[in-house]
Amino acid sequence: AEEANTWKLLHCLYADSISEHPESVDNLITETTLSQQTLVNALFRSDSELRLLQVLVDWLEATAAYQEEATKTTAPIIGNNVQWANTLHQLLIGNSLFNKEKSKSMVTCMDPDAPYRQKKIIHSDDQKDDYDLCKRVFTEVRCGKFKEAVSLCISAGQAWRGAVIQGWMLLHYLPREDQNSPLEIGGNPNRDLWKWCALGIANNVNENIFYRATVGILSGHLHSTLSACQGNWEDLLWAHLKIQIEARVDKFLREHHVTADANTTPSDVLELLTSELQIEELGLEQVFNAVKSLMNGKRESYYQTCQRNLMLGYIRDIMQNSLDWLDTTEEKFIRFLAHMILVLRLMGKDPQHDIGDQVLEKYITQLISKLIDGTIECPELIAYYTSTVPVPRQIVLYADLMDHIYKSDYREGVVKAGNTAGVDVAAAARVAIKKAISDIQQSYGNLDFTSPHTTILDKDKTLIDRVILSLEWLALISDQLQEALWLSNAMIR
Repeated sequence: AEEANTWKLLHCLYADSISEHPESVDNLITETTLSQQTLVNALFRSDSELRLLQVLVDWLEATAAYQEEATKTTAPIIGNNVQWANTLHQLLIGNSLFNKEKSKSMVTCMDPDAPYRQKKIIHSDDQKDDYDLCKRVFTEVRCGKFKEAVSLCISAGQAWRGAVIQGWMLLHYLPREDQNSPLEIGGNPNRDLWKWCALGIANNVNENIFYRATVGILSGHLHSTLSACQGNWEDLLWAHLKIQIEARVDKFLREHHVTADANTTPSDVLELLTSELQIEELGLEQVFNAVKSLMNGKRESYYQTCQRNLMLGYIRDIMQNSLDWLDTTEEKFIRFLAHMILVLRLMGKDPQHDIGDQVLEKYITQLISKLIDGTIECPELIAYYTSTVPVPRQIVLYADLMDHIYKSDYREGVVKAGNTAGVDVAAAARVAIKKAISDIQQSYGNLDFTSPHTTILDKDKTLIDRVILSLEWLALISDQLQEALWLSNAMIR
């Protein structure tokens, strides 16, 4: 999953980088009064830093949604359109003999504020249902499924909760076919006032942890969200980025108070809000430092390190880390690094070509080492990877491949694949043959005459067969017959 997530991130970043965006928000604001939503849309189109933050948030939400769908870790919510059904049942049967669970500590009203107003509790089963609902709602918001989160509240009979979490929405004028028809609006014209009220929920330590986190993330209150993130790198990063976006949007709207006729927040409310909700604007690198400090000593995975550097644009750091990882990481991560380097080269973002070549060579050697039975199913694959390294190394690596393919039925495919990929197959064949001759020469120079004679003969036969078979490579290349004859004479001598 981490590898797939990294590829999705790379795609998101590249897609945004090649899209055209206006340089200034002033070019997009042509009317004297605009809704908040229209203003913010213009801001996102023109502000590359803010747009990057949103791209990262969208990516984090998409990957979380995929993970949630694959694992189904949260409890399902049963929609019965009735709030606190068990508490309601207890209230309805009242002093009946059938009410065995009657308790003076239970609420006597069914409104959402009753538990706090009366300082009483709801039925234990309803408490558990509330916990599961709030956790599920937070999960939906974390996965970028805000509408689903609202629908969950409504289906559970808690439309009031769904209304609460919609208060963050920017006010927008809905399009009208007839300009003389009444103006319809979406969003919240009292958004700042809602934020100030939402802070009361976010700061209430007696409130459900996930409900606090949901309201907190939507209102720009980071601290209340962190406890629900539970030290998870992706969740912490998502929370910090969402808060940073919210801070920048609010600042922009207040700077364009005259332009946005929807900015109707009274000065006293705005003063209250700014005094209680102060968000420090952080750069992306500062965000990562803040996330690291909350990781409880846990280290980033190699994939997360790559993701962080891709977000920051630190390609050189990825290359340096790759060099450190070559001898310590597992094979599938080497495969990932090799392919990432190829993609970065296509994007024109490979500042340290020599390190990239080392990673690619490591991956090619890894592929060749798995060919233990003298056969190969897809020589085009290795031929292509070999063609991506410098020519001298191409010859050495392809010679190593040839040395591993000793079954004749597969050799013509190797030659054809190499020629198609642009590898100097003839030079590689000569290197392979000379290596076979060198091996047998070294063997004769190191014969152990104390061993039984049959063992020596068997050893010689294997090496001799290997040398003879190696000449077949040149026979498969039409213009190398003279070279094959010369090497045959060298072998006999």
